[in-house]
Amino acid sequence: MTNNLIAFLNSIFFHLFLLAILTIDFSIFTPKPVREKIVPIEFVSLPRMEEVRLKKSNDFLSKRIDDNIKIEKESKKTIEVNKNKLGLNSLESLRKQIEDTKLSKEKKEVQIRISLIQKRINSIWKKPALINEDIQAEIQINLAPSGEILKYEMVSSSGNKIFDDSTFRALSNISFITEVIGMDRKYFEKNFRSFNLVFKSKD
Repeated sequence: MTNNLIAFLNSIFFHLFLLAILTIDFSIFTPKPVREKIVPIEFVSLPRMEEVRLKKSNDFLSKRIDDNIKIEKESKKTIEVNKNKLGLNSLESLRKQIEDTKLSKEKKEVQIRISLIQKRINSIWKKPALINEDIQAEIQINLAPSGEILKYEMVSSSGNKIFDDSTFRALSNISFITEVIGMDRKYFEKNFRSFNLVFKSKD
């Protein structure tokens, strides 16, 4: 009986084993196929590549040429502006030199004429004696274009009444300043319509 039981159990285990084998999904042990990713490849022919390279090169050269032309134009413009400035500055400088020379020459001429007038009046001026101090009086004289003395007045007193009065007496003895007769009117109005003479106790 024991042998029959063992045989029966073995039969059960065998059938269970077969049943298990039939129900197992063996696909889990089979590796899944890898799906390959398809990457599109664009084939560029050599002539096309050369064309692209040449275009880039031409574009670069064109830009360089344009830049050089622009720089050259700017340089020419700058040079022209500097030339104009230099020319204007030179003309202005020359004009100023001429004007300064004219003014300097005119000033010297005026000083010479006033010196001659002063000398002529001094020749008839009776300078007060017994004045040992170094003093001076300045008198402003107003003239007409004809040379006639219209008026004169003290603008800076010597501080000595006798000395000041002597200068007035000298001027009262002169009616005309002949040194301005026939002088250009504009020149006269600018320099001799009104001018000052200085009388000094000591020359």
